[in-house]
Amino acid sequence: MSSFRARKSGIHTLNSSISSPSILKKCGQQSLNNVPGRKVCFDLFNNLKLLLINYDSSNKDDQIEYNNLICDIRDLATEINDNELIKLLKDARNCVNILNENLTLFVKVILILKWMNRSDDVVKEYRLFLLNVCTAYSYHTQFAIEQLVACFSHVDSNVYDRVNGMPSQEEERGFKNVHVTLEALLKVIPLAKDLLISALKKKFPYKTNTSYSHLHYIHNLLYISEYEPSLRKNILGLIINKLVEIDVHIPKDALDRLESNINIETEDIFPMDVDDGGCMKVCPNKIEEENFSDTLDISLKRIFIYMKTTCHSPDGILLWDNTKSLYHDLLSIFESEILPTYNSSHIQYVIYYFLSFKTTLAENFSNWLLKKCCDVSSSSTLRQAAAGYLASFLCRAPFITNNLLKNTLFEMSMWCNNYINSVDKSVKVVDEELLRWHSVFYSMCQALFYIISFRHQDLMDNKRNLRFMENLSLSNIVTCRLSPLRLCCSKVVDRFALITKTYQLTYCYVAMDGHIRVTDQSIKDEWLYSYFPFDPYVLPR
Repeated sequence: MSSFRARKSGIHTLNSSISSPSILKKCGQQSLNNVPGRKVCFDLFNNLKLLLINYDSSNKDDQIEYNNLICDIRDLATEINDNELIKLLKDARNCVNILNENLTLFVKVILILKWMNRSDDVVKEYRLFLLNVCTAYSYHTQFAIEQLVACFSHVDSNVYDRVNGMPSQEEERGFKNVHVTLEALLKVIPLAKDLLISALKKKFPYKTNTSYSHLHYIHNLLYISEYEPSLRKNILGLIINKLVEIDVHIPKDALDRLESNINIETEDIFPMDVDDGGCMKVCPNKIEEENFSDTLDISLKRIFIYMKTTCHSPDGILLWDNTKSLYHDLLSIFESEILPTYNSSHIQYVIYYFLSFKTTLAENFSNWLLKKCCDVSSSSTLRQAAAGYLASFLCRAPFITNNLLKNTLFEMSMWCNNYINSVDKSVKVVDEELLRWHSVFYSMCQALFYIISFRHQDLMDNKRNLRFMENLSLSNIVTCRLSPLRLCCSKVVDRFALITKTYQLTYCYVAMDGHIRVTDQSIKDEWLYSYFPFDPYVLPR
């Protein structure tokens, strides 16, 4: 057996170091060992079991000896070769029957050893120790799972040949070792799934971490969902939740710079950014902005790949059962994480891309949004958000059929007309109070105006379609006392007025000019949801 010399130690308080896991962390160039210059030989671990059996936390000499053992393992973990590490792990496994709460620090220092990219024999011994100690004493399971999960964001700084940021072959080997261990632990302790979800949240990289650490972590979380499908919804929800945080921190001007670098067809498209008041302020740190954009970009691409491979066979055939199952998970996550988020830039394209797999999915999603708009049990904010999503989706998605478009327009116009019939006679004055009390109505009208303006070429390309448009009772909507033309977003209204005049559907300008329009942007920002989320996708990947 080879031996190593421990680094010299500073003086520290034994009681605090033993009771706190901070002893597991290295302190610069100093070790926490109590014996300066002490030579550490791993042959000492031949008596490991005897030391642990005789350990008395109330005895000062035992404390010193136990504390030195912990620090020796901690400080020399990266220097020890595979054979010595295997011996240490075997000796530790032979002590499992005595590793109660009194010896928690010893268990922890073994579990924090770097093992995932070691030899197969080291991996095997580490796995056996972890499984044995967790099945014998369940209170060690949480820390064990956290150490496994912490490996998922590992990025080898020596790797320079990554393909799209994905882990290298050697990194994948290490991740695979962790997954095999984690899967085995979940099989022997099924209740550990709750601990796993908690650990996945706790160890998720902070939003300012590198894009590669985020990608590796998300890559591994998606892999967990393959062998633990019952956790897929929770895992996807966690990933989306964290990416939403990053998405909303990307300043608008950073997105504008990205958009200027791509070629976007703009013919006959009025500005999508209808309200400037909701834009994020410019982040002073351009490097941080770029890091957020890169993280979102590289992470979304990985999610798109996951959805594609989950729902399709290697031959490209849609697997309908898999697709339906994933749709229900994504719809639930969309409702809880994406729909309530105002002014996100790209995270919503997770659901958009998925819906492109089959027309039935797009139809189902559109119907769901319409029901959400009309659901009086939901908050007005969510109902307005649903109207914005519905309008933007129907306008932007090329896989939307004309039948779906017309059916949805008909339902929206019916809802607006029914609403007018129920409340219009009670309206006396057109002012900002109307926005407060009838905000959902104005969002629905705004969505209706927006769709007609954007898709007018498809909606009025022949006489049959023109007759359909004439039956929407648009004149009743634009001339009602609620005055949507004077309260909805001016850019949408101006475009709608021009289109309907061109096709002689209704004449809006009299209603627009009959009274002073509410133009105070702060009032509209507060009460009217003017956000159409499917702007051009500008992330470069």
